[in-house]
Amino acid sequence: MSATLEHIYAPILQTKRGAPVFMGYSPKHKNIVYCCGNAVVIRNLENPLEADMYYAHGCQVTCAKYSPSGYYIASGDIQGKVRVWDTTQKEHPLKLECRPLSGAISDLNWSGDNQRIVVAGDGKERFGAVFMADAGSSVGEIAGHTKPLMSCDIRQARPFRVATGGEDTQVNWFEGPPFKFKKSMRDHERMITCVRFSPDGAFVATCGTDKKINIYDGKTGEKLHTYTGLHTGGIYSISWLDDNKTLLTASADKTATLMDSTTGSEVARFKFGGAKPTTNDQQLGCLWTKEAVMTVNLDGEISIVDPANPAAAPRVITGHNKGVYAVAAKDGKFYTGGTERIIIQWDAATGAQKRLTGSGHNNQISAIVVQGNTIISGAYDNTIRFTPVDTLEYGNSVSTDAPVMGIAAGPKSDVVVATTKTTAYVIRGGKIASSIPITYTATCISINPAENEVAIGGEDCKIHIYKLAGDALEQVKELDGLRGVLSCLAYSPDGAHLASSDASRNILVWDAAAKTIKVQGWVFHAAGIKSIAWSPDNVHLSSAGVDSDIYVWSVAEPSKKAFVKAAHPGGALATTWLNEKTVLTAGQDCAIKSWTVAF
Repeated sequence: MSATLEHIYAPILQTKRGAPVFMGYSPKHKNIVYCCGNAVVIRNLENPLEADMYYAHGCQVTCAKYSPSGYYIASGDIQGKVRVWDTTQKEHPLKLECRPLSGAISDLNWSGDNQRIVVAGDGKERFGAVFMADAGSSVGEIAGHTKPLMSCDIRQARPFRVATGGEDTQVNWFEGPPFKFKKSMRDHERMITCVRFSPDGAFVATCGTDKKINIYDGKTGEKLHTYTGLHTGGIYSISWLDDNKTLLTASADKTATLMDSTTGSEVARFKFGGAKPTTNDQQLGCLWTKEAVMTVNLDGEISIVDPANPAAAPRVITGHNKGVYAVAAKDGKFYTGGTERIIIQWDAATGAQKRLTGSGHNNQISAIVVQGNTIISGAYDNTIRFTPVDTLEYGNSVSTDAPVMGIAAGPKSDVVVATTKTTAYVIRGGKIASSIPITYTATCISINPAENEVAIGGEDCKIHIYKLAGDALEQVKELDGLRGVLSCLAYSPDGAHLASSDASRNILVWDAAAKTIKVQGWVFHAAGIKSIAWSPDNVHLSSAGVDSDIYVWSVAEPSKKAFVKAAHPGGALATTWLNEKTVLTAGQDCAIKSWTVAF
């Protein structure tokens, strides 16, 4: 057997309140590039399913930009390292790795000839550097700042210039190469968040948390204009349009604008959050491309706005930017949730996404199942919620006595069983029909397709079998002999088998009727197993583990397996099947991936 990557359903940006976020763009590929956790994300603006992720940094990545040619990407991380890598090959071979700063890199940009890179950030000795992209050798000194830098840019046309700005409220001007300090411009009263040269190099614009935008001559650094009053909150990002005249701005006042840089007049204003905007509607990033005008909010979502119709609702690219712990699929759609307390519906065929609306969970989502036309979710907020697929607006909820450890739904009726560490619940019609205390600490739960048997795993290293008669649960058997705390349980769709996984990394397949072990020896994960799921064919089982790996097993041929190493760096946390030949997995890398399995 083998498993081949089919699609990446990409994460969104990771953000930090009060700090700008930056994206890169390649007109050659119509791609944008940005960072999420330890990964660099590349995604096509026209097709959401054209996405890639680069994991080579091994620590949090802070910024990434395409070279003007589009053949390379430079990415920087919190350790001050910069990697320059190829975009034309699937393996992304490394061209250069260097460490220009001793602290986190906040911004970087390429020169127009693809030869030089300037970086800005934090460090003990210096807060910026400029070096050759092929060798890493210095091309001057970025000096004169007393606090960490937030942004930098290099003029694309000759003569080259570099401008930097940051926490010390001054814009420093460098001429070269080799680049040498020329002067400081002290026209901001608070932190400078973004510095950008116009595409033709005629101007450079700066913005900051003092709500000001300053325009300077791109050759001399002479100040031309200061504009105030455009925003009522700090301005965190700016991006030039290709007319070299219009600026796109993003602000914490929950708006973005298009501004005429020669007059300071507002060309268009985009408001976010509707009638009741929230803190998450603050705009921390923006980017103009030939394909789209984009802004980034505090949640990390990308909003694509229409300059011809500023009042129109933006098209929102949503996703996850924290670990994904739950996934469920039905009828070509799948649903994911995790640390961020949100649930997202994905169209598997197109990659389109919709975030569930209304009053949802307020703690990590631990389980999602789909029953009929209802999305049922459990979370560590001690609730189980029932959301109609038709509206994608959170519906009614029931309260539990503790965080929800697992949920299972019957395939024939509306019965749902759930467990906390101390109580098992039977739910019908979205209401608790019965509950029983349990004397062990529960960890997972599953219900058989006949809806007359429930299995609950415990920290006592046993599988507890319950008879379900009407709304009553009655324990009838214990399966022991396991070597670790139970982590997952799953009945096969035909009810013939029960699969279990435990803390000893062992996967067992039990004969569900005889309650005897049918398959054993599947001890190939190197760390804890977080999720298992049966294929609709009742023969194959997928597993996802903290070791970042995923496996597909066969009950018919137990010695055969499909294996993907490092499928989700940081940990594979959830798995399900989209159809008989497609596995879905999700993980700590905030991505969901589909894999085509060849038997």
